[in-house]
Amino acid sequence: MNRGIIVVLIIVVLGGIALIDAGTKRPINWTPTFDQRDKIPFGLYVLHQELSSVLGTAREIEDSKQPLYEEIEQLDSLREYNTALIDILDYGDYGDKKMKPLLDFVQHGGEVFASSLYFNEWLLDTLGVAQEELRHSIFFPSDERVRYSLAGDTARIRLEKVTDFTVFTKLNSKSCTILGNLHSRGRKIPNFIKVSFGKGHFYLHAAPSVFTNYNMLTRAGYHYSSKALQIVNHKNIRWIDNYYDSNVSRSPLRVVLSLPGFRQAWYLLLIGLLLLLLFKSRREQRAVQIVKPESNLSRDFAKTIGTLYYENGQPGNIVLKKIDYFLYAIRSSYQLDTLDLMNPDFIRTLSRRSGVPVEETQSLVTHLDRYRHLENFTIEDVKFINNSIENFKSKANNI
Repeated sequence: MNRGIIVVLIIVVLGGIALIDAGTKRPINWTPTFDQRDKIPFGLYVLHQELSSVLGTAREIEDSKQPLYEEIEQLDSLREYNTALIDILDYGDYGDKKMKPLLDFVQHGGEVFASSLYFNEWLLDTLGVAQEELRHSIFFPSDERVRYSLAGDTARIRLEKVTDFTVFTKLNSKSCTILGNLHSRGRKIPNFIKVSFGKGHFYLHAAPSVFTNYNMLTRAGYHYSSKALQIVNHKNIRWIDNYYDSNVSRSPLRVVLSLPGFRQAWYLLLIGLLLLLLFKSRREQRAVQIVKPESNLSRDFAKTIGTLYYENGQPGNIVLKKIDYFLYAIRSSYQLDTLDLMNPDFIRTLSRRSGVPVEETQSLVTHLDRYRHLENFTIEDVKFINNSIENFKSKANNI
C-alpha cells in the first residue's frame, strides 16, 4: 500500500472524528468524583483553586504528595502539630492502618477537617459519635425537601442532585460541639460537628457535595463552604489529594489520554504508524523478468500463403476464398441467405442493414456472382475483388 494513501486515510478518519465530535452534544457527567482536577459538577476544582481566598492569604496551603496515613506519619515524626488536614471525599476510609497515626496526630494538637457521607465506624466509636442515614420512612428526604445551615447562621441552602443524606445521631456532650445542621420536615439534626480529642480537634462534616463545583459556583454555596472551612484554626493547611498516585505519570500524555477526542486521535495515530511500518518493513519483491509476448504471425502467415498461391499460378483460388469469407461475414452479421445473390430482395435487404447505397451494393454483388462462375483468373482479378470487398466493409455497419 502506498504510504501517501495511508497518510490520506488517517487524515480523513481524523477529520471525520473531529466533525462528529464537534457536532455531538456531550451529556453532563454527574458522577461524584470529589477530585480536585475534575471540572464536572461534583469535582473539587473550584474549591481547590479558591482555597487560599476562602481561608485567607495568611494561611500556608500545600497539597499532599503521598497517601493520607503516610502524610500523617511524616507530620508526626516532624512534630508539626500546628497543621490542619482538609479531606473531602465520598467515604472516609480511616481504617486500621490509618487510625492510630491519625489519632496520635490530633491528640498532639493537629486538626482534621473531614467531609464525607460515611465515616469509618472505628473512628466514630473512638470519638463517641454515631452516624446514620436520614430515615426515609419519617423524613422522606430529597434534594427538594432538605436544607442545610451552619450554627449561628440563619441562612439555609439546598444541595441539588443529592440523593444520600447522613446525620450524626449520637454525640459526646463533653467533647462534641454542633457546628451545622440538616433541616427536614421541621426538624434539625446535626450533620457538622467539632470533636475535641486530646490537644486537637476533628471537624466532621456529613455533606461533602456542598464543596463541589456545582455548589461552589452559587452565592449561597460559596458562603456556606467558606464559613465551614474557616472553622479551622491552624495556619498550616495540607490539602489531602485522595487521587494522588506517585506511580502515575504527570506528563502531557496523561492529559491526552484523559480526553475522549484526544485519546481517539492518539490511538488512531499509533495504529496508522503501525500500519506504515508493517507495509514498509516487509521484504521488497525481487525484480520480475520481462517476458516479451509472442509476435502476431497472422500477417506473415497470410503473406506466405499468398506467395504460395502466386507462385503456383492459382489466383482463382484466392478470389473464391475471399468471396466465400465475405459471404460468411454477411450471413453472420446480417442473418441473410447468400444462395441467390442476384435476388432483388437480398440486395435491398443487404443495402438496408449495412447502410451502403443500393447501387453500390448491387454492383458488388454482381461482381461477386460473376467471379464465382469464372474459370480463369489473373492477379488483377484478385486485386479488384479485394478492393471491392474492403471498400464495402469500410462503409458497412457491423461487419
